[in-house]
Amino acid sequence: MTWVLWQLGVASAVAVSVPIAYLKLKKIDETKKTKIFKILAVILAGLFAVRYMWGSTGFDGIVRLEGGTLQSKGLNAVTLVVFWLGISAVLCTAISCFYKTSITNRLNVYYVLPIAVLTAAFFPFILQTLVKTTDFSALGAGGILNAAVYALETVAFLAIAVMRALPDIVRDKKPVLPGFDRRSALLFGLTAAAMTLLAAPSYALCAFFGNGPIMGLDDFEQGHRIILYISFAVPFALYYGMRKHSYSGKMSALLYTAFATLVTYARTHLAPDWLSVTSWPLHLCNTAMYIIPICLVLRTEKLFYFTYFINVLGALLAMFIPSYSQINLFSPSIINFWINHACAFFMPLLIVALGIFPRPKLRQFIYSMVGFLIYFVFILIINAWFSNYGKVDYFFLNSDFIVSKLGRWAEDTRLIIWEFSIGGLKFVLYPLYQALFFIVYAAMGLGVWFVYENGFMFTDKYHEMTVLRRGIRLEELAFASQLDGRPKTEPIHPEDKDMIKITNFSKQYGRSKVYAVNNVSLEVHDGEIFGFLGPNGAGKSTIIKSLVGIQPITKGKIEVCGYDIERQSIEAKMHIGFVPDHYALYERLTGREYINYIADLYRVSQEDRDVRIKHFVDIFELTTAFDNQIRTYSHGMKQKIAIIAALVHNPKVWILDEPLTGLDPNSIFQVKETMKEHAKAGNIVFFSSHIMDVVERLCDRFAIIKFGNIIAASTTAEIIKSGVTLENYYMKAIAESDVKALTVEPQRAAVVPARPTEDND
Repeated sequence: MTWVLWQLGVASAVAVSVPIAYLKLKKIDETKKTKIFKILAVILAGLFAVRYMWGSTGFDGIVRLEGGTLQSKGLNAVTLVVFWLGISAVLCTAISCFYKTSITNRLNVYYVLPIAVLTAAFFPFILQTLVKTTDFSALGAGGILNAAVYALETVAFLAIAVMRALPDIVRDKKPVLPGFDRRSALLFGLTAAAMTLLAAPSYALCAFFGNGPIMGLDDFEQGHRIILYISFAVPFALYYGMRKHSYSGKMSALLYTAFATLVTYARTHLAPDWLSVTSWPLHLCNTAMYIIPICLVLRTEKLFYFTYFINVLGALLAMFIPSYSQINLFSPSIINFWINHACAFFMPLLIVALGIFPRPKLRQFIYSMVGFLIYFVFILIINAWFSNYGKVDYFFLNSDFIVSKLGRWAEDTRLIIWEFSIGGLKFVLYPLYQALFFIVYAAMGLGVWFVYENGFMFTDKYHEMTVLRRGIRLEELAFASQLDGRPKTEPIHPEDKDMIKITNFSKQYGRSKVYAVNNVSLEVHDGEIFGFLGPNGAGKSTIIKSLVGIQPITKGKIEVCGYDIERQSIEAKMHIGFVPDHYALYERLTGREYINYIADLYRVSQEDRDVRIKHFVDIFELTTAFDNQIRTYSHGMKQKIAIIAALVHNPKVWILDEPLTGLDPNSIFQVKETMKEHAKAGNIVFFSSHIMDVVERLCDRFAIIKFGNIIAASTTAEIIKSGVTLENYYMKAIAESDVKALTVEPQRAAVVPARPTEDND
């Protein structure tokens, strides 16, 4: 009868309070409503913490669904699952009041609310198991307080769950539930499953399956390896599940993980246990369970980097060298051990990997080591002091657990002992062993930090490659769409097959914020010789190198004979002959061998190459030296070989970067005649030069570039007609651009004039 009254009391409290509170909340704006829910979340978390830390529980006494107060396997199973889900839903409710995520509404309606209703429905059975009796009248003051707090917690939990879910269930006075598409349904299912697993009590497996099989943990036996694999797989799964979410999504997931695992771990360190100094959780890995939630809630960077450098290493070592030789796999104490150390290992790394705290620098490492030294000295004192009241062995500084695994030389470090007494208390220290412990641990911390950083760098590169591959796939799809079923070997714009087309081209080098070339556009047509003028560093070579595909394009696009230089690089390059300003030849080859090698690359037939090689060798007067090694050639002869190599495949576009530098007058004449001959055959000649007379007499059109912008452009016919020499025109354009730069006036790219027509020649 008493339990019925308890249940009626809880139901009545909810039935009265929820509608009133809901109606009141409807009239409050969203900002105030958010604050109210945050306050309610703190109250709910406080009730949960008080009940959990000070109250007893009969759930950890259930083995294979037997025992406890309910005396029914089925009822034990359902009650345990509802209680387990209740822990998860309470944590979810409290955290989601502070951090709203993309699936918060769905979790409120489909996860939290049903669990809250189940918790209220199973309230009497859960309460009987918690207080370990069915006779309420037999409860002492502590039991009554525990029951009362749990009743308040249940009322608060159900009330908050209903009030948060109702607005999503009832909108515009009509019932409308948050819907699911395939992706959102999958995300919800994975999130709910992960939340449920993370909140699993340490006694859950034992309650359902008993203590489980016995497994050895010596010498990395199979069972030990399997547990390690799982411990390393979980953080990777969490990382890839969270990395694309917003900051709120990441924070809510990390807070939930930290608090859910802390709740499980704290079952072995309840409030009464803290009354005994020998039960304090001062081991490095133990402290991490409390430090991580504190760091996330309070954003304490210095404390976080302490656990990042110190706790992670300690947890990793404990996982590889556990203090157990054999275990019952489902034993609650073993589950707690692995939850504790796995979380202490991966949570700090996960927090940094997700960008919640920045990656530490050397300064943070030094501060952490100083903090560790202070904490280490504190633990030395605590170990020696508390040993007077019972067995303590924080960091294994009192025992030979660590040195026994390293050999006799390590065990000998404990032979040096320092004993003294203070106020009747005996203190024992092992100065050599303990000093070496600190030094080695600090050195290992530095080494592990190096491993962390390389791991993060690898992850960054992997993600960069993933993004790059995804971008390439999208580009290929867009490119295929533009080709409209035509093969990739055809020009993307067949109408531009007789021209060079540069559109809004810009180039930045590395992380520089300055553009080497900025928003340049120009066209060069067949039959033209186009000159490119400008001082050193103006951007001429940058444009040419991007035009021939040597370096990538930052913005804009470049097309050669209708082919996109980035997406159809091979096809575009087959139509280009390039003479760089600093050529590189295989000088141990003869001139003939080198030209034939280049002809092979361009798939030139034997018949065509023989005709072209003879033609150019005769023009450039190389007959007697053509079968000698290139290293015996003069500078001018090497330049001629580079020109023949650029023309052996009869390219539509011939590009030259400062081709006349260092040549004798006769060689200059030969090169100019070859350029005229190539343009006259309906091809394009595009070259940069500092020699004004050559540009003025040779080119049909020209452009002047400075500061990465085309500052002036014209046809040579217009210059001649105006009576101004190209040299004067150039100097005036350069001077005007300097004035604009000094006055910080925005520069506009000059419009390159169109190809001359017969009417304006």
